Amino acid sequence: MSANTVDVPMALNAISALTIHGLIADTEGTSIPVILHRTVAPLDLVPFLKLSSPDAPELDFVPFIPRPPSTLPEPGDLHVQLIFGEEKGWGRSSFVHEVNVLPTTTLPAHLPPLVLKVARSKRRAEIGREAWFYDELECFQGVVLPRCYGWFEAELAEGQSFAHWTGPNRRSSRTESSNPEWLFEGSRQLKEMSHSRNYVSVLLLEKLGGKLPRGVPLADELVKGIYDMYGEIAELGVDHRDIRYSNMLTAPQGPTTLPSLPSPFTGRIYTHRMIDIEWVKGIVRSLPTDH
Repeated sequence: MSANTVDVPMALNAISALTIHGLIADTEGTSIPVILHRTVAPLDLVPFLKLSSPDAPELDFVPFIPRPPSTLPEPGDLHVQLIFGEEKGWGRSSFVHEVNVLPTTTLPAHLPPLVLKVARSKRRAEIGREAWFYDELECFQGVVLPRCYGWFEAELAEGQSFAHWTGPNRRSSRTESSNPEWLFEGSRQLKEMSHSRNYVSVLLLEKLGGKLPRGVPLADELVKGIYDMYGEIAELGVDHRDIRYSNMLTAPQGPTTLPSLPSPFTGRIYTHRMIDIEWVKGIVRSLPTDH
């Protein structure tokens, strides 16, 4: 990377493939590099809910209003080499690890510190669903969401695996063996993905800071800011649905991070980011026409 490009942020869709070292092992348990290619979530992957009236109990799956136009350039064809690093967290659907970018002369711009969100063996559909919502909420990346540099997948050969799927100290989840079918209702593609077991599926995300402080009252300004963040995505008809302490992290800070962006609706710059958006829902409410 040359000195005159170090401060130029890389476009979110600049990367077409990843080679990841230390993620996948072969049948002998030996680590092997694996190439993952960018997967583009189709526009109709996630249906939105429509209420015929605010009080109606019936729900009907329909396409949502067109998403805001993307401001990204044409997709790039950059191939980035990553070293799989320290675990930062885990949850119902995935494991999150730091990754280090191997420097090459082909990197045209600056990448901030990154993490890789790796789906559990039976949770590919949740990663795909989350990738779709990152696309849907593109205008809020770097505002109230971390920047997402893409959804990448590879079909594994027989015997290849991610250590967390099979190891003796595998981190378990109470819901790992059962798919939350309500997430996939109305989407044939997500239902099919929920039954696939031979894919490694990941999101490449901007690394965030720490969690909210515990055991002390939060400042009124911070509390209001958090409420307002959920209000921001509601402007696009999106309900987070998984509001919890562990899903709110501080915005990136440090000499190699990218600056926070102002909200496209309010112009506000936030100090925190919400994560884990695979369980969010999109809801469109319309009043009856015959009242």
